[in-house]
Amino acid sequence: MNKAAIRFLGVGLFLAGAAFQIHLMVGENDQAKGDITPQAYKQAQTELKNVKNQLAQLQLDLDNAQQEQTASETEKKVETADTASNEATNSVLHIQSGMTSRDISTSLEQAGIIQNKQDFEDYLIAQDLSSKIQIGQFELNSTMTIKQIAEIITK
Repeated sequence: MNKAAIRFLGVGLFLAGAAFQIHLMVGENDQAKGDITPQAYKQAQTELKNVKNQLAQLQLDLDNAQQEQTASETEKKVETADTASNEATNSVLHIQSGMTSRDISTSLEQAGIIQNKQDFEDYLIAQDLSSKIQIGQFELNSTMTIKQIAEIITK
């Protein structure tokens, strides 16, 4: 065989391979379109309905759990409020010469009369009462408001 014949044979084999490859690619596209049979479509729809039902059930379960959690938290808040109202903390506040509003706020918070010393101190400053605090002993309890406590210690 001569060189030209071998070249033609090689080019022929290359073209035949390319033609087979093109045929397979076109055939796969046709088969992919034809794979969806009515039975496969019905099965996919059934699976989709099942998944939607499961999702709806999970959503209901989540809603119920959230409602139970909210109810539980509400009951705890009510119990805490009842306990707090039943257990009012009484204390005698001793204000001495040289004590600042910060010192008094800290004492009240430590005694359990107020929840937040910064709120009380801010109230005294905002109402211009920090310079009007009186020296002495004052009976206070935790059911009093910040305003009531301020009125008592600034009379």
